[in-house]
Amino acid sequence: MNRRQFARLVGFASTLGLIEPQTIISVLADGKRQIGYLANRTAGAEGAWELKRIEGKVPKDLNGTLYRVAPGQKEIFGVRLQHLFDGDAFVSRYSFREGKVSLRARFVETPQRLEEIKAGRMLYGEFGTPAPPLPEGYKPAHGGKNQPSVNVIRWDGRLLGLSEGGHPTAIDPNDLSYQGEWDFYGTLPKDMSFTAHPKFDPQTGEGYAYGIRKGPGMALTVWRMGRNGKLAQLHALPQKGFFMIHDMLLAREHLVFVIPPVRYEVGQLISGKVTPADAVRYFENEPMRLVILRRDGTGTPVTIEQPAGMVFHHGNAFEHDGKLIIDSILSPDGSVLEALHAFSQDRLPATSPNKLTRLILDPAKATIESRTEMEAEQEFPRFDARRGGAEARYLYTAAFSSTEPFATPALARHDLLRCKSQRIESGKARVFGEPVFVPHPGRTSEERGWLLALGYDADRDETFLEIRDAGTLDFQARVWTGRHFPLGFHGNFYGA
Repeated sequence: MNRRQFARLVGFASTLGLIEPQTIISVLADGKRQIGYLANRTAGAEGAWELKRIEGKVPKDLNGTLYRVAPGQKEIFGVRLQHLFDGDAFVSRYSFREGKVSLRARFVETPQRLEEIKAGRMLYGEFGTPAPPLPEGYKPAHGGKNQPSVNVIRWDGRLLGLSEGGHPTAIDPNDLSYQGEWDFYGTLPKDMSFTAHPKFDPQTGEGYAYGIRKGPGMALTVWRMGRNGKLAQLHALPQKGFFMIHDMLLAREHLVFVIPPVRYEVGQLISGKVTPADAVRYFENEPMRLVILRRDGTGTPVTIEQPAGMVFHHGNAFEHDGKLIIDSILSPDGSVLEALHAFSQDRLPATSPNKLTRLILDPAKATIESRTEMEAEQEFPRFDARRGGAEARYLYTAAFSSTEPFATPALARHDLLRCKSQRIESGKARVFGEPVFVPHPGRTSEERGWLLALGYDADRDETFLEIRDAGTLDFQARVWTGRHFPLGFHGNFYGA
């Protein structure tokens, strides 16, 4: 038995309660010790549980469901996956009812995953990991993997797992079983990707989304997600390449895209000789573009160019006196892309700190009127979704460690009105994931609600769910799962 097989055996024994969780740390992940890696490695179990080990008290007014999704594995039949984005999607469902919490979690059983399980080997390349050579004459039954592992939303009576490589994946919202790819009743073209970050208008209930056409022109295509479940095209903007656009901003009358100089070398992708991650290029001599579009589909796009930089996520956007105010997390270069691709390595390349930044845009003059930088080393910004498109005073983030790669050992609350920040630490050998704001039922204040964030305790090798008061960050409850699940990237809460 080799070291890796032994690590898997010990992990299985731990989930069954046959071995102390602390023991697993010394053998897990082929000797890995970085907590950022441990918190995102392969899921330790699938199933359904009533979670009864709770510190503090779960608020009885907190009723509904928190859905989370993550890349659920970092090894496929002996092949170590290299990129943080790699791995079959793993979805979890935390249900809250009158102070009690239940959990259901499982891999999304796509046809590609089931085919690999049946074959007992890796058949499909991942975003950053190529598949090993296949047996002579063997041809996989499907074209490739489109992992719905970035975000998960509830829309039109179904749960949609989202990526950026293709169409959403429909998932049963109750038992989390795979239902198939989803094309919004035929209104999402076959040659179109779909964003992992659609935005929703709290006043109308409509959504706004975008994708890149995989063909001539590579048009950035923008849709309105109607209440009937169908898409209506608003804009189609041809691009000079297949750019990586991860997020967007929604204001009352406008949509804003911040497009970094990051694009795929399409020829390399088509050749099939490299992974998508290998085909991504950061062009430091090209500008970052801010593209402003009208939400009603009319008018001419406004483009504002800025020095090169990188961006994944945004906060909110709103309009005031003809200006657009947007909150983004901006990086000065593309160094984070190299670190993401080196996730499985013992040492990661250094990255430049990002900064939570407020920009005031003047669409009429196509200029940036002002730029205010706040906290550094932040990610996963969230706010009260009821304020979407209007001014939101508070923004919540996970704060990075300056010494541990991909570790976020603090949650932060940013007062955007006073430009002040407050943070709470996770504690020794612990990290947090994305904070999700949940409003107190019947209350309209941004300060009345809770933050829900998954966390990981390396000493226990166990995932927990943290509940904090959104107005003060005071501790409310910590719900232990009894096992390890990868923290992943995004998720959303839906009230009962």
